[in-house]
Amino acid sequence: MPTHIGRNNVQKGRLKVEIDMKFAMKSLVVASILAATGAANAAAVTGNLGQAITVADPAGSGRKAELTLLSGSGALSFSNGGWKVGDDVGNIGGLIGALNVGKVSISGVGGVTVAEKSFNDGLDDYRYESIATAPVISVTADNVTGQVLAVGSQGGAVQTGTRIPGTLTGGTASVTNLRFDLAGKTVIADLVGTKAAVGTTAAVNFNLPSTTLWTIGTISGPTVIPPSALLAANPVTAMAAAGFSNIVKKTDARGVYYEAEAANVISGLTITTAGFNFFSGALGLGSVGIGALKNVTDYGTVNSALKFSVREVTGTVTPLVPEPSTYALMGLGLVGMALAARRLAK
Repeated sequence: MPTHIGRNNVQKGRLKVEIDMKFAMKSLVVASILAATGAANAAAVTGNLGQAITVADPAGSGRKAELTLLSGSGALSFSNGGWKVGDDVGNIGGLIGALNVGKVSISGVGGVTVAEKSFNDGLDDYRYESIATAPVISVTADNVTGQVLAVGSQGGAVQTGTRIPGTLTGGTASVTNLRFDLAGKTVIADLVGTKAAVGTTAAVNFNLPSTTLWTIGTISGPTVIPPSALLAANPVTAMAAAGFSNIVKKTDARGVYYEAEAANVISGLTITTAGFNFFSGALGLGSVGIGALKNVTDYGTVNSALKFSVREVTGTVTPLVPEPSTYALMGLGLVGMALAARRLAK
C-alpha cells in the first residue's frame, strides 16, 4: 500500500512537470517568434532631401509615421586648442595650429562654404578659426524605433599646401561626401588627394572612397524621432520632450502634420590611422608636419541643424515572418528542452 501511494505521487508529480513544461514550451515558442519577428522587422531606411521614409510604432499599435528631411546643414569647426582673441598667437593649437605650421589653405567644393578668421599681431596674420558648412542631403533611420542612424552631407573641403622644406613637400587633400554614422560613432568620407612632384620624384595620387576618417566622441541633441509622439494627447509637447524645437502644427491636403527642428552637436573627432596616413601622404608631410599633426587630439566639432516634417500615415504594419531556418533552429532547441524535461520527470 505505501508503495502504491508512492507510485501515484510520482505519477502525479511527473504529470505536473510535463504540463508545466508544455506550457513553458508554448510560451517560449510565442516569445521566440515575437523576438524573431521584431528583429526581422527592424531595418535601416534612407531618405534623401524631400523624400519620405516610414517608421512604425514600436509599441505594436500598427500605426506608422512618415519622416521627411526638409533641409539641413552641418558646420564643422576645426579645433584651435581653445585659443581666443587676446591669447598669445603661439598658443593656437588643435587642427588650426597644425594647418598654420604648414601654411595649408582650406577651400570649399560642391556647395560647401568655408569661413575663416585671422589675427594680426603686427608682424603676420594668424588663422585661429575655420568653419566648413555643408548641406545635409540624406537621413537614415531605424524604421521601427525612429532612431536616426546616420546623416549624409554633400560636397567637402580641399586642403592645399605648398612646399616648406622639412614640413611638407606640398599637395592637395580633398574630403567630401561625409556620412556621420551616429550609431557606430564614426565619420566616413571620400578621400582624394595628390602629393606634388618634387624634382625627379613623380606625383602620387590617392583615391580612398568611403573611408572611415574620424571617430566621434560625443553626440548631443535629439537622435530619435519617436512615432509614439504623434499618438500622444499633445504631439507638440511630446516632440519637445524628445528634444525637438520650433515645432509647428500644419495642415495640407493629406491632413495634419508637424514640422520640427533638431540641433545636434557632434564633438571629439579623433582621426583614424587611415585618415592620418591620407593627410600625411597627400600633403607630403615631413618630420615637422607629421609632428604637428600627431599633436592634434581633437579635430573639431560639428553643429548640425536639421528640419523635418512628421505625420501619421494610415495603414497597418504587417509583421515579417521568420525564415524557415529560424523556425528549424527554434524547433531543435525546443526538442532538446523537451527531452531534458522528460529525463527530469523520470
